Amino acid sequence: MFEPFTLTDRVRFYPGEGQLPECELKGPGGRVRVSLQGAQVLSYLAAGEQQQDVFWISSTSRYQAGKAIRGGIPVCWPWFGDHPDNAELPAHGFARTTLWEVRSSYADNEVTRLQLGLTDSPSSEQLWPGQFELILEIELGEQLVLSLTTTNTGSQTFNITEALHTYYAVGAADNLRIEGLQAHRYRDKLEDFAVKTQEQELEPQPPLDRVYDSDQPVTLIDPLLKRRIRIDKESSASTIVWNPGAEIAAGMADVGSGEENSFICIEAGNARERIIRLAPEESHCLKMAIQVEAMGE
Repeated sequence: MFEPFTLTDRVRFYPGEGQLPECELKGPGGRVRVSLQGAQVLSYLAAGEQQQDVFWISSTSRYQAGKAIRGGIPVCWPWFGDHPDNAELPAHGFARTTLWEVRSSYADNEVTRLQLGLTDSPSSEQLWPGQFELILEIELGEQLVLSLTTTNTGSQTFNITEALHTYYAVGAADNLRIEGLQAHRYRDKLEDFAVKTQEQELEPQPPLDRVYDSDQPVTLIDPLLKRRIRIDKESSASTIVWNPGAEIAAGMADVGSGEENSFICIEAGNARERIIRLAPEESHCLKMAIQVEAMGE
């Protein structure tokens, strides 16, 4: 099934945990592991950072068909968070729990690429009526770049919200600095979505659950892991920052005890009021680039 897309020493496919199909990308920029369920990046070992994964995965994640995997980069689509009209529908949509198709692979001296695709089906139509093609391109080079392209292939206009729900592995969630959000407005979910402004650089103190109105890059500074992660994005009007804190995490079966302090979510997306409206044949591409840099002693 995957043989046409296998590239010696660069792209390989294999059964992962729970027998869910996975793909490994290798190149000068490091190594990436991807679950074909959800087109979900699970691991990124950047060149020069081989001993410490850029992303966090819960030790109690469920690797089951149709179940969300806690960690890495889940694709939230075609809605972010709870469905706006029907609370019984799955949070964050269905793309993250659906098996995607491999569309192409590529490698040269500088980059390795994998393209995965998802289209409407009878099962998707039970949850959402849109006719669509969704493409995720993963490019491993000097940085890791994800491009999520939505195309309306039907005859009716539709709306989406979306996010690349990235879980960054950190030394301690309460000992970080996030640059680039100062002076931006945000909605605080923990205070009934009250509108606030980030007056100073963000130094997270979990729990926090915020949707920032920002199309700007941010930088995650982690003094314990001694690294700086720059997150650039395109066609993204929202930056989501989330960590459940100890009390909420204790009630989450797929977050190991005490593990909530080992990650912070910084997500590129278009959420809440930042709705993307696509007429027939129109496309929209959400892009995120991640670059890791070691900090001096």
